Amino acid sequence: MGDIPAWAGGRDPVPPPRRLGIYGGSFDPVHRGHLFVAHDVRVSFALDRVVLVPANRSPFKPDAGASGAQRIEMVRLAINGLPWADASDVELGRPAPSYTVDTLRHFRECLPDTELFLIVGADTLTDFAGWRDPDGILDLATLIAVARPGSTLGFPHTLAKLIAQRQTRIVLHQTVSHDTSSREVRARVRDGLPVGSHVPEMVARYILDFGLYREPQDK
Repeated sequence: MGDIPAWAGGRDPVPPPRRLGIYGGSFDPVHRGHLFVAHDVRVSFALDRVVLVPANRSPFKPDAGASGAQRIEMVRLAINGLPWADASDVELGRPAPSYTVDTLRHFRECLPDTELFLIVGADTLTDFAGWRDPDGILDLATLIAVARPGSTLGFPHTLAKLIAQRQTRIVLHQTVSHDTSSREVRARVRDGLPVGSHVPEMVARYILDFGLYREPQDK
């Protein structure tokens, strides 16, 4: 695997990107659908790079099946060989819970001249007005909300005020996503089923080697 760029928390002094996608999530575990979305958004929005940022502990998902160290390692394994992708443990080094606006401030400080794009699932738009400092998020980055295939594209009524004021900073994007989820991967592991079609081979091997997700995690 290549070295992590200095702006992503590593030591590699590669030039900073002009347009950077920031893709946060639990990644518990990272799966092929995540990688497909990252690639699709990168191409569709002409991004130079996409950095995957595992959350320390999402304020909306307090329980994690794998540790932060295990989740960032699985992300690093998953992006091995993808020259446009990076992993950052910036959120794992902060006290929980993890807030998106703090992550964006970190990248803005590291990359003052880079245009930032925050990649989220379209389903999170329903709660976006309740996130910490949504106006601050839109000051720092353009929000790309990715919808699943066949879903209806539209803004929830909870965003009416923000849309009226900041519509150009929120973009809806429909993708032909790989049909999988982290919950499904965990369930398959728990039930002793193969996950090779759901996660990259090195991630599947890591899950097996470390005995992850063998006990029920979802309530």
